[in-house]
Amino acid sequence: MSELFQIGADGVDVKKIMQEIEERVARKKAAGMYDKYDLSRIAALELSNVKSEADFLDYSLKVIQQTWDIDIGDFPIYSKGGILGAPAVWLKKIIWKLLKFYTYRLFSQQKEFNCQVANAVCSLKAKVDAEIAKLKGNSSSDRKE
Repeated sequence: MSELFQIGADGVDVKKIMQEIEERVARKKAAGMYDKYDLSRIAALELSNVKSEADFLDYSLKVIQQTWDIDIGDFPIYSKGGILGAPAVWLKKIIWKLLKFYTYRLFSQQKEFNCQVANAVCSLKAKVDAEIAKLKGNSSSDRKE
């Protein structure tokens, strides 16, 4: 099978670039930079068990229940180094403190909305499942008569 397209340029070593990216990610993992962000959901995204629309709905509801709670807390601000690294971090921290005053209420409302919607959707699914079970029960009793 032939490739649809190929990207290339003189003097570009793709293997070297990929190695640099992998080394940078490994350094950041070792420094704990990714610990706060739960990337396991992305790595463990398993849709292979989803065989029907009902399975997909169950999977989606599970994800909604796990992700409605957005993180509105502080987060570490890192320096990328260089001459402007420390002043840039200082400036970002000041800007974050100023913006937090304005954004905290908005994010709190979004978090509450997410919770209410997640609960409503789960309740609706439970109600629909109960109605379907009742209808299946009625139809099987009708056949026996």
